[in-house]
Amino acid sequence: MPPFAAVGWGLCLLLGSGAARAVPQTAPPAPPPPWPVLRLCTSDSPFLPYTAPDGSGSSQRLLAQALQGLPLRLQSYVAPRSRCLLDARAGQAEALIGVFDPERLAWARYPMRGDQPDDSQALAAGRFLVYRRVGSPADWDGERFSQLQGAPVGVRLGFSYGGALARSAAPIDDKATSAEQLLRKLAKGRVALAIVQEAQGELLRQQGLEVPIEALPRPFSSFELHLILTQRFEQQHPALARQLWQRIGQLRARQAGSP
Repeated sequence: MPPFAAVGWGLCLLLGSGAARAVPQTAPPAPPPPWPVLRLCTSDSPFLPYTAPDGSGSSQRLLAQALQGLPLRLQSYVAPRSRCLLDARAGQAEALIGVFDPERLAWARYPMRGDQPDDSQALAAGRFLVYRRVGSPADWDGERFSQLQGAPVGVRLGFSYGGALARSAAPIDDKATSAEQLLRKLAKGRVALAIVQEAQGELLRQQGLEVPIEALPRPFSSFELHLILTQRFEQQHPALARQLWQRIGQLRARQAGSP
């Protein structure tokens, strides 16, 4: 082999081995995992001013603010209240807006302080009032119903009213799916009394019904509205759940302090 040919062959080997070392093969970075979905089921009947089917309720707006910047994808849909409860139990929804009910703890999680709900992290607070037709003797004294004259007490389907309702032992009609339907049943005499959220009851009373109605002086109960998460979601994303509840409380406190 001529001398220059041997030199050229050696250079090729040297350059070839160097080129192989200079281009390492690396795998592309894995894409980030998708954000978890939070499916919120809201009643298709308004619970004003807190929730509305179009998402304009004050509690829905507060929740939307709290979610900003968190790695969660909110998917909202509306359904009858009873369907929302069934969906949450079955894993078809991860979130509801509602009051604390210990019977729901088998599948639901609330912001807690010890063994009680942490109301400082609630979305809102309100009251349930007891309404009757003007001139009716039916009454509520803060502990028990009286003079119902055989007619039931009306409440909304799928709503939790606390232990006072069960302790009253009064006959209950829970077929109404909206506050308006419930108060119309009251006006027609199909129920002796109706338990209605204060803001909605007063709005409907002022708008007028078939017969005049009035709120009794003693409220039935006060309530705090919470973001209810399913047990499965809270177990899968405990830090996110805590952060979301904390943000709700912080935003609500900030709004309450605003001039």
